[in-house]
Formats: sequence, structure tokens, C-alpha cells
Amino acid sequence: MICSGHREGAGKNQARVESAKLVGKDKIGVAAGKVVNRYKVSKHFELTITDDALSFARLQDSIAAEAALDGLYIIRTSVQAQRMDAPTCVRTYKSLAQVERAFRLIKTMDLKVRPIHHHLENRVRAHIFLCMLAYYVEWHMREVWRELMFSDEDQAAKLIRDPVAPAQRSDEAMKKVQKPHA
Repeated sequence: MICSGHREGAGKNQARVESAKLVGKDKIGVAAGKVVNRYKVSKHFELTITDDALSFARLQDSIAAEAALDGLYIIRTSVQAQRMDAPTCVRTYKSLAQVERAFRLIKTMDLKVRPIHHHLENRVRAHIFLCMLAYYVEWHMREVWRELMFSDEDQAAKLIRDPVAPAQRSDEAMKKVQKPHA
């Protein structure tokens, strides 16, 4: 769906051109380009710009094709289908969030890998090793305390359930939510 902001911006530019407040092919093009680039919709419109006119037409086929894919994402892999089926590919892609979280923890205030103020290579390696060890301890504690935290306890189910289906809370999770906190 084309957002109303683009229509308003294009309409304002068209009104400025019609009232001769915006004149010249280059100035009209820059103004139209700002609107099109702001909303990232250039592929959905055909602009016609002259020294004293601006018109645009919607490319309905392009809009319909994009609308058909709205809400979907595509994962492409070089791994053969015999080695990894589509649901496993999606699960693997989604597990990247854990890796990104780990790097964020290591780099920021939690484990403070950076900045490293060591000048000798072996001290830098030791610093990184200690940070990785600290992250491992944190990960291990999360695994051991899984029942105490609001985490997915049924790890085996992750391997068989549909990775793109809407999440449903388990009966155990519902009990946790409904249990009064002490």
C-alpha cells in the first residue's frame, strides 16, 4: 500500500508547480526526488517532469506485486535442500538473534570487551578469552535457571514446530503468568 505521506508530498509539489512557485525541470526533479526517496516508492510511480509541469502515475502492477509479498520475508541459502529443508533454514536464520545478542553483550557494558587497553598480543588474547568465559558462564546459568526465568522450556519442540507460525503460550507458561508473584 502506498502511504498517504507520499501522496501528500507529491500533491504539494504538484500544487507548487501549478502555482508557479516551483519552476524549472531541475528544481522540480529535486523536489519530487526528495518525496520519492523519503518514502522509497520510486519503483511504484512514473514521473513526468518538464520545466513547468509535474505529473505522476501509479504503476498498479508494481504496487500489486509488492502488496502480494507484504508481510513475507525470503531467506536464500546456498545449502542444498537435501541437507537443510525450508523450516530448518528458517529456524537457523532465527537463531542468529542469539548470536547477535551474545556479541552485543560482549561488546557493551555487560562484559566490556571494548575498549581493550592492552598492548601485548597475549594480554589481548587473555582479555578476549576471559570475556568469552564470562559469557559462557552467563549462558550456562541461563540454561540451568531456565525454569525460573520466562524462557522456552520445551527445547525439543523447537525442532519440530512450524518456525513461521504465530507463537502460542504453552500451558506451563500460562500457569507462570497467572501465578501470583511473592
